[in-house]
Amino acid sequence: MHRHRDLCERAVDPLEIAAGLEAHGVTDRTAARFRHRDVFALAEEMYARVPQDSAEWDATADAAGDAHGEAAVAQVPPGWAVLALLPGAVCALAVAGLGPVDGPARHAVGLGGALAVVAAGWVALRYGPLRAARPAGTATRAWVCWLLAYALFGDGLLRAAVPGDGRPDGPWAPSAAAALVLAGAVAPGMWCARLFAVRAGGRLGASRGLAEFTASVRPLLIIVFTLFLCAMGVLLTGVAALPVPGPDAALTLTGAAALAALLWLGRMLRTHGARRAPALVYATVGATQAAAVALVLAGRLPGCGFLAAPVERLVAEGGTGAVAALACGAGAAVLLARAIRVLGRASAHVLGRASAHVLGRASAHATAGGAR
Repeated sequence: MHRHRDLCERAVDPLEIAAGLEAHGVTDRTAARFRHRDVFALAEEMYARVPQDSAEWDATADAAGDAHGEAAVAQVPPGWAVLALLPGAVCALAVAGLGPVDGPARHAVGLGGALAVVAAGWVALRYGPLRAARPAGTATRAWVCWLLAYALFGDGLLRAAVPGDGRPDGPWAPSAAAALVLAGAVAPGMWCARLFAVRAGGRLGASRGLAEFTASVRPLLIIVFTLFLCAMGVLLTGVAALPVPGPDAALTLTGAAALAALLWLGRMLRTHGARRAPALVYATVGATQAAAVALVLAGRLPGCGFLAAPVERLVAEGGTGAVAALACGAGAAVLLARAIRVLGRASAHVLGRASAHVLGRASAHATAGGAR
């Protein structure tokens, strides 16, 4: 109790103490040494024995009540499910608006549509269940922008760079199919994230130990991720039926879906407090895609054709979309393994909620101070 006194004083319910103990390496076996059946029981006694820091914290704990399952689920503003549909709808309107126009007007419509999609995506992520507790770093944002840019322009650039592959769309023609897939993936991503948060929060309150909670949540994450992939399959089928896919449509769509899965898993980790793994994987995947383009261009130099041989062979076998499909698919597999490990911890679900409470109180104090 002396070692973890600060944790106990600032906890709004015993679940946060249990999550903090788990984060410090305390297991059910350790709790048994203190004559408790598991970490949850130990946390309940510690919560009862240590006085709260102030009346404000007591009021917060009373408001939390005994509904541990509901308390462990982060609150989202009403109407988030409608906001989730906004990026896909705006992107579909932008792509449809490009059809009847040409010349400078086409560029204006495309730029306006891109800005509208970015704004809609920002609103959906900022006020939905995928909002992160802390903003991403500059490097992470830069790699995400590169990944999205490659999904839109990378295939055309490779098609222009690989000798003898032809230039049907021009090197900088964006992929409307990839844009539709990525924008449309926001809705199922947010719905699946909310489903996982609600189910995991309920199991956190019902579990009798950390091992039981982990054993129930890890399969839940796999099921939710499978649901997300099924939704992406339906989305790919719908986009493939439209007259917009372009050359190498199958692998282009597959690469966009793999990127959507990669970004979804990274956002899930960031939402629950894990920032390092998504940043590293984003950088690795982005560097791999950049290296593929650089090797093809370097292969044009005299005596350097061997540098471009692996990429050219991959493009010849599977098309230009194979680079993004393989890179993003491998990155998504790595993040899935990391998410199964991290999101199976109680601390990933409770401590993040505690941070949200602190931020909420700080905002309330700032508002009250301004009113005074």
